[in-house]
Amino acid sequence: MSQKTVIITGATEGIGKVAAREILKLGNAVVLVGRNQEKLAQVTKELYPFSQGNSIATYQADLSSLKETSLLGDKLSKNYPKIDVLLNNAGAFFSERTLTREGLEATFALNHMNYFVLAKKLTPSLRSSGAGRIVNVASGAHFGVSLDFANLQGEVKYSGWKQYQKSKLMNILFTYELSERLKSDSITVNCLHPGFVKTKFGHNNAGLAKGLLQFAQNLFAINEDKGAETSVYLSTSDEVKSVSGKYFEKCKTKTSSKPSYDFSAREELWKVSEEIYNKLAG
Repeated sequence: MSQKTVIITGATEGIGKVAAREILKLGNAVVLVGRNQEKLAQVTKELYPFSQGNSIATYQADLSSLKETSLLGDKLSKNYPKIDVLLNNAGAFFSERTLTREGLEATFALNHMNYFVLAKKLTPSLRSSGAGRIVNVASGAHFGVSLDFANLQGEVKYSGWKQYQKSKLMNILFTYELSERLKSDSITVNCLHPGFVKTKFGHNNAGLAKGLLQFAQNLFAINEDKGAETSVYLSTSDEVKSVSGKYFEKCKTKTSSKPSYDFSAREELWKVSEEIYNKLAG
């Protein structure tokens, strides 16, 4: 693989940071996106020894804000007229229903709409690559749920875990739909389950939810290096340069849940997302 420019969101910790390290070690330039400027500066220092002289750039943005995400997309497309990979990795779990300053439910805004906005904004730069890739970090947590478009943002009987599950189903539906839409643009779109990884994921919550998650991570979770493997594989491997519209786990294609193949849900999610995008980020 010749040197690529790879955009990575949620890059200041966890599998995002590990993916950045491994992608740098393969001789590529990385553009790291995070919410906290101090963490971005720190991770740049940590990753520099692996850079081999290749560029490490950073951009600060709150990706739960569609307006900020849109402005970020504009900056990136201007500064990088050719982008090879967009690795959509940022995400979170909110045990209590939380609204963003734009009035969206936080899980929906950060875990789904941020992917949607960046993909739309960066499509021209990815197209210029001639072989662009969009990699969406989803999760095996999508099994066991379907989408209720009358309750898409958890307005009724909010459950933090259910809302997280639904957001990961949205990632997969979005991947399949976007893959079809970009078929003629020489851009591949795939998604993945990283595994149950021991990171700081979910530590933004308080009390029982945080405690239970930490307990489960200590017992069952894989380490961050293992968790990042499929993200790195889909971002860099020549084995998948022509593969699109697939769900991966442990660097292999897997069958996602039955609701994830619902064509009408795919279309409806795109329609709803487009309407929100035009209202808040367009």
